[in-house]
Amino acid sequence: MNTPPFRLLATLSLTAALVACQKPEAGSRDAGAALSVGDTVSGEITSSSPLNYNDGSRHQAYRLSLKNGEAVALELNGSLNGQLSIFDGQKLLASATSSGYEGERGASALNLAFKAPKDGTFLVAVNSAGSDAFGPYQLKSSTIVPYDGKPLAAGSEAVDWLMGGKQEYALKVETAGLYTIDMESSVLDAYLHLTGRNVDIEDDDGGDRLNARIRAYLEAGDYTIAASSVNDGTGSFKLGVAMTQLDKDMVIRDGASLTVGQSVHGMVDSRGHRSFTLTLDRARHLQFDALADNIDSVLHITGPGVDAEDDDGGNGTNARLRLRMGPGRYNVMVSSFGNRQGVFELQTTDLGGDSAAQGDSNRKDDALDAAAAAAAADAAAAAAAAD
Repeated sequence: MNTPPFRLLATLSLTAALVACQKPEAGSRDAGAALSVGDTVSGEITSSSPLNYNDGSRHQAYRLSLKNGEAVALELNGSLNGQLSIFDGQKLLASATSSGYEGERGASALNLAFKAPKDGTFLVAVNSAGSDAFGPYQLKSSTIVPYDGKPLAAGSEAVDWLMGGKQEYALKVETAGLYTIDMESSVLDAYLHLTGRNVDIEDDDGGDRLNARIRAYLEAGDYTIAASSVNDGTGSFKLGVAMTQLDKDMVIRDGASLTVGQSVHGMVDSRGHRSFTLTLDRARHLQFDALADNIDSVLHITGPGVDAEDDDGGNGTNARLRLRMGPGRYNVMVSSFGNRQGVFELQTTDLGGDSAAQGDSNRKDDALDAAAAAAAADAAAAAAAAD
């Protein structure tokens, strides 16, 4: 049976209307007001906001005119659990979803950086994250300067776009010190790889959330930073390089001597450890503490009759060993769980007491204490039975 022309026309019109609501487009009735770079606009997603028929969410749209290669940062603040999307007509160019972290207004914030592929007017859509997400928001836009290709150095920041695979950046170190390299992105699971001057370090989630961070002692020289994404994601990111001057007494090489009763400050190297030597002329009862804020320290001590290791025996994730040690030469190694780099303080304390008996770990000390407690309990039980 043939469909009457007027019914066919009505069906096509309804289909076109539904498709148009899937994603707002520039020039449509809900394309919204013009948004200029540098503007901050306020809005609210309510039940009367334009509906996305694919999932029941709502949106508000803005028109943004850009020149070819012009880059803009968009920041969405407020109580709205939202998304940001950028379209060129019907083509989705970039998007990001709220991650729940705190923004400048103390509520959830969302950041998206975008570089225009041509001259034109693009559509910026503020979307609710679901059919039950409503609330006010602020949308802030600002100009950003993309990476200019020059070598990075201490104090440098660079904004760039990952197009897939990895991208390499030159790092020039003028002054030796402790360097922190951050790769931050709201749309990528960042991954960093640093090479050069006997350094070969990789990191995935060393920074906050899914950001990457490398902390390393770097000698003066030339290095290469490779930026990439887990699972080959694409999008914008920021690279930052910071340098901290180290105390002249910081131990940065293996083999330094320890003195009982004194502390030393050291840095776990790119292999994830730092070793010291301790020479004793007589038997002693000692405590070793590896204290650190940014690494989970591990202690490993070897020498005459001793092979002891500890991870979290001290406060928090700090390592601690209490050992009865005879005369001789010992190797004291501080490492980090997961081979992460960082600085630490190593304390060596004389506990005094009977040092004649030797042990090889905290475990033996615990066993001796347990045996003494058991003996005391047996004695108390025998006395009670005699009564």
